[in-house]
Amino acid sequence: MKIKMRFFRIITGIGITLLVSSCSVSTFGKFQADEGIPSFIQVGKTTREEIMTTLGEPLVHRFVVGKETLIYNHERGEYFFLYGTYEGNELVIRLTDQIVSEVKLEKTGSGWGFFAPATSNNPGTRRSAR
Repeated sequence: MKIKMRFFRIITGIGITLLVSSCSVSTFGKFQADEGIPSFIQVGKTTREEIMTTLGEPLVHRFVVGKETLIYNHERGEYFFLYGTYEGNELVIRLTDQIVSEVKLEKTGSGWGFFAPATSNNPGTRRSAR
């Protein structure tokens, strides 16, 4: 009986450990931050249609200072209970007359420690292009 109870406690402990730890990757569109700016995007040449066909629908699509802006997002985090790491990136593409006029990769946040997910990329933060 003692062996069964001990085995049950070990299995329960392992199960709880697995439940409170996790990994998370969030992307919007087919953008991967670790690959950098996609090589097919060239300022003055690439069209809006090529971007939408290749990367899909952006997370944010709006006009900023008279330029059409497409923003793709990639976030990654690893968490163990309340402690974890986080890194967020945005690919910001500005268009003039449906041709790329500016493209940049922006780091929107990173962190580690307790409540690291709280540093996530929220619209309206200082570092977000949204």
